[in-house]
Amino acid sequence: MRYRSAPTMDRRRVRGGAADTGSGRGSGQSSVSTKDSSCVWNSGIAETIRQIRIIDNFVVRAKAAVRGSRPSWKDIEGVDMLSPRLSVNIIQPSFLQDEYDCDQDDEMGGYFEVEFPSLPDADDAAVFVDQDEEDHRCHSFGVLLCELFSDYLFTSSDHARDYEGGSVSANKKNDVSREPACKKIKSIKLSRGTVGDAHYGRKSSELRRRTLSEECFPSSLSLVIQNLLDCLEDDRPYNAYESLEAVINDLHLLLLDPRRFLFTHEPAFDNNGRIKLPFQEHRLYGRENEVALITEAFCRVSSGRSESLFIGGFSGSGKSRLVNGLTARVDAVGGYVLTHKFDQMSQERSMLDIVAMFNDLCLLIRDKNSQPDLLVLLSDLVQVFGSDMFVLFRLLPNFRILSSLLNLSAHQQERDIQINIRSISFTLQRFLRVVSSTTHPVVLFFDNLQWCDESALNVVESLLCDAIGSACLFFVGTYRSNEVADDHEIFRLAQRLRSFGMPTTMLSLEGLNPRDLNIMVSDALCTFPRISESLSDIIYQKTKGNPFFVFSFMRSLVDRGLLEFSINLRRWVWDEDEVSSMDITGNVLHLLSTKMNGLSSNLQSVLKVAACFGIKIEKSVVETLTTDPEHSDIRDKLNEVVNKGFMVKCGTTSNFKFVHDKVREAAYSLIPDTDKDQYHYKLGMSLYLMAKLKGEVAVNILFTIADQFKHGRGNLVDENPELGIEFAEFYELAGTKAVACSDHATSCSYLTSALSLLPPDHWKSYYDLSLRLSITLAKSCYSCGDVEKAQCILQGMTRQCHSIEDKLPAHALLAEILISSNMFSDAYILCCDVLSQLGEEIPESLQPVQIGKIVEVTLKLVEKMSSQDLLEMKEMDERLSISMNFYSIMATAAYFGKPEMLPFIASRTVQLTMNYGLCKNSMVGLVQFALVLGSIKISKEGVDIASRIGKAAIYCSKERYHASEQLPNLYVLYYGIIAPHTEPLQTCADILRQGFDASMSLGDSGTAFFNSVHHIRTAIIAGERLPALLEKEHYYLKMANAYKNEVVRAFLSLYRDTITILSNNGETFSSMHYSNDLSTNNTNAKVLESVYFQRAIQAYWQGHSKRCQFYIEKFLNHVTFNFWSYNFITFIHGLNSFELQKSKSTVMLRSITNRSIKVLKTAALRASMNFQNKVHLLEAERFSLENENSEAEKSYAASINSARLSGFIHEEGLACELAGRHYKKNGHCSIAWRFFDQAKQCYEEWGSRMKVDYVTRELSFLSDHAPGPGGPSLSISS
Repeated sequence: MRYRSAPTMDRRRVRGGAADTGSGRGSGQSSVSTKDSSCVWNSGIAETIRQIRIIDNFVVRAKAAVRGSRPSWKDIEGVDMLSPRLSVNIIQPSFLQDEYDCDQDDEMGGYFEVEFPSLPDADDAAVFVDQDEEDHRCHSFGVLLCELFSDYLFTSSDHARDYEGGSVSANKKNDVSREPACKKIKSIKLSRGTVGDAHYGRKSSELRRRTLSEECFPSSLSLVIQNLLDCLEDDRPYNAYESLEAVINDLHLLLLDPRRFLFTHEPAFDNNGRIKLPFQEHRLYGRENEVALITEAFCRVSSGRSESLFIGGFSGSGKSRLVNGLTARVDAVGGYVLTHKFDQMSQERSMLDIVAMFNDLCLLIRDKNSQPDLLVLLSDLVQVFGSDMFVLFRLLPNFRILSSLLNLSAHQQERDIQINIRSISFTLQRFLRVVSSTTHPVVLFFDNLQWCDESALNVVESLLCDAIGSACLFFVGTYRSNEVADDHEIFRLAQRLRSFGMPTTMLSLEGLNPRDLNIMVSDALCTFPRISESLSDIIYQKTKGNPFFVFSFMRSLVDRGLLEFSINLRRWVWDEDEVSSMDITGNVLHLLSTKMNGLSSNLQSVLKVAACFGIKIEKSVVETLTTDPEHSDIRDKLNEVVNKGFMVKCGTTSNFKFVHDKVREAAYSLIPDTDKDQYHYKLGMSLYLMAKLKGEVAVNILFTIADQFKHGRGNLVDENPELGIEFAEFYELAGTKAVACSDHATSCSYLTSALSLLPPDHWKSYYDLSLRLSITLAKSCYSCGDVEKAQCILQGMTRQCHSIEDKLPAHALLAEILISSNMFSDAYILCCDVLSQLGEEIPESLQPVQIGKIVEVTLKLVEKMSSQDLLEMKEMDERLSISMNFYSIMATAAYFGKPEMLPFIASRTVQLTMNYGLCKNSMVGLVQFALVLGSIKISKEGVDIASRIGKAAIYCSKERYHASEQLPNLYVLYYGIIAPHTEPLQTCADILRQGFDASMSLGDSGTAFFNSVHHIRTAIIAGERLPALLEKEHYYLKMANAYKNEVVRAFLSLYRDTITILSNNGETFSSMHYSNDLSTNNTNAKVLESVYFQRAIQAYWQGHSKRCQFYIEKFLNHVTFNFWSYNFITFIHGLNSFELQKSKSTVMLRSITNRSIKVLKTAALRASMNFQNKVHLLEAERFSLENENSEAEKSYAASINSARLSGFIHEEGLACELAGRHYKKNGHCSIAWRFFDQAKQCYEEWGSRMKVDYVTRELSFLSDHAPGPGGPSLSISS
């Protein structure tokens, strides 16, 4: 007995081969119940119905209106089977009613719904069905189908003879078919056992099967009927149906995919004349959960966020196909899809490939946007990049195609600059923020991450870990899980992404399970899964379900004749015993290699050649090889390999590509391991010599040649020692080209190879070449972030150099490295030593009087100088310009390491400029001198001269030298320290922000972070909205942490404390302990100065007057050249002293307030927009303290209005708060309430919850004096 649940009445609507979920291919049909059946009927509808009517055990129910006339399908109501009792209704789907033509006779036929109205509900008790009864049902259904198509197979006499003595033939002789249906039902007396009696024996069954097939009925339909009729055979075949449920599953396949399972097509043949397996290679089997996961991840990205997904698995497990299924859909909906497959043969060129991929993004942007949209996008890019647009042109040449819509000057596009990895990351970050959006998300797909260089992974990390986080980027990386260790950089990257807070998913693809594998095999064989199951079980045992292995294994079965297409049966047949006994190693490479070994030697040779170049061989390489007589026919042979199915042509590029990594590996394995280096060497030599014949080595094959030589490096000098130097120079050329392409990692690899080819005494025998290779390699190492290796190379180089002139590039780079590592004293000492060797006299120390005299002498040289004077000045000679470069580096080191020597250094650079001419580094020296001048002479004249010199230097840098790479350094000096005395604070803060972006785009993180420090500090003083400011500070701090810049991290942590104290009711982040530890003897002097400055501000806003006074005094004892900070602290000093005087007035406190007013009045003469409101507020406090109420009230009003005009929302609120206190003190509580209320509004706009809470408490004390509804509002001007 077999257990089966009773079916329910259910209808499934199907059209065009698609069905709703719940059954069908890949859905795993349940063995629970038979819910429905649907049929596909072809031509001859009326005649078919006539045949159905005469079947003894079945009655067709038609509409009353058509009985006796010629019926059509739309007239049929259903079919009743008499024994066993079963009824079905036939219903045309509602969605086809307007489209279906009953007279239409096309290939696809018509679809109908079938329901079982008389069966019990599914909730009823389960039914036990005897297997013998089920066999009779199946057999009866086979008879029905056979009779259904009998008129197309036999003549009437044949039919009668086959059924001689049977009730069906008797009814036919009596012309029962012409009787009404009701009479027909009464006349039929067949029992269940009658159908399938001896009169319909094995011989008749064999005839039916043979005739169905011979008459070109679909093989699948013939198989269904055959397996139904086999149910009552004595020697029951294993393919015979066991239940109607299994029949229905097969019928669903006929319905859902008729072109595959029902309609017979001519088979396709390969080039060897064999019929090809019709694999559905683009279909994903058994990956429904993974598809859903990756789709959902992309949907989250398209809603405005970034996310990462890593997919691991064995080669051939379908990783690439899984991702490609998504990328096709992303491309269709307007997203930008960037894909790259890393190659084992060119791992070290990863960065070059990534930059090229983003270069292609420019073309995608052009193709997917209308011209108006492009103009908007380009204007956004110009706004974001500003004067740094040349970096974008330098990195992404295709951007010129987009920028042709804009009018950009030549110097905005053309710059000879060197971009390092950090600048690449930052530039791409900014680019993606603009071009990616919810309507155009970017999908970045890196295949074969196990062969990706670490520098490329660092770029991925920077793109995903953009602290601003405004890009819509979905990164997907695949890797071979069996080829990476647990500590591989892939897993470290994933961990860092998680630590940053980036949503990161790790997915692993295993082999297909037996059920999904069977569906794949059945699809390939165009047969039912129940038929292919035994074969798929064998395949699973041998391949472990690896999809690519399955494809390869089945093709090998075809090649060996173990799986073949039967022309007579029109279906695939196989010998299970032979397949099962087939000996394979469990490795797909074995199958592929075996197949390749059967090729001709010429084709094997071309496969070896192609495999040496990686997954694809470029058109330019093929063209160069064809000029070599040994490879003259390579193009034709590659086309033959394509015909054999091992390679494909890539679109219109004429590149040739292996169909899979494993195919390339199999081809590469044809070369014995001992011969691989020699093979690469010979290919490299062939390309090199053919390229030399043309006169030069083209850039597009330069790296390919270098890679071949690199793999065959052992043969370079062994076989041709005399060519060692030539090859070293070739690698030098390749390394230089890699730098030009912004790929410093590849440059490091090539230049290291070049040095390894030089003889041991190369510093003697090839001095100039050694010098060039060493300095270029050191620069590339530094650009890659390998500081230790760069220092090691430079130190070794300086020991070998013959003269100071040859050492200068190494010393300059080493000094920059020391500064970037916060080793300011070491950098200062190094510059001193170099300048001394260049003839400059650098004193160890100077007294303040000496410094004052030096500054006075220098001032006379420049006090009348204008921008035009600088532009017309002669150019300095090269030797002195080198000294100027070291003075410039030395000044930066002195600012942090030895600030007392900065006036001398700045003065000396200006003196050299005025006496010997101008150079690019003169601009930095002039601004540094302006800084010194403004700090020493805090008079109006001194600051005016400093401002004029600083502006002139910046103007000359832009107009004469177009030195955009120099501007960030000038910005941080001028707008961070000098300009706040002459320019609006908001303007200074914005330009400092631009300086950060420009420096990062150039890879100068040191200057960038100095700009960020001054930007945040200036923005705090300017009263920028605290929430937005906290976001910017958070971004800078994350960048500082990523670059491990401890000095900048110290500054930014202090600023964060100030912002959070003001924002969060006096509370700070848990990292406050970090800044508490800064007040030590080991702390940098500039950091310590900032500690006192920020803590004084924090204490004042919190109302801690004594603490504030303590830190102000500490600051004044430490301040050096930051006279801008001095002026602002003077304002806080004055306000705080008034607070202290309210408790106890002293002569010292009164002198502080008077001096504060005097200093700020002088500052207001130069920049009233920054200082006038502060003067008014100090005066108001003094008048209030002296009870000069009328003057105090005027000054408070003037301060409020002035702060409002200057955009200082925080100081407007402070003036309102202090005015409220003044009126409250004097008993004018209603006016006080209004001033406090105005202060609250200002503080709310500023974003200071701490001050809002304080003023709210004051308002609560004055609540009785609050104006009623419609009461008068505060009029400051009154």
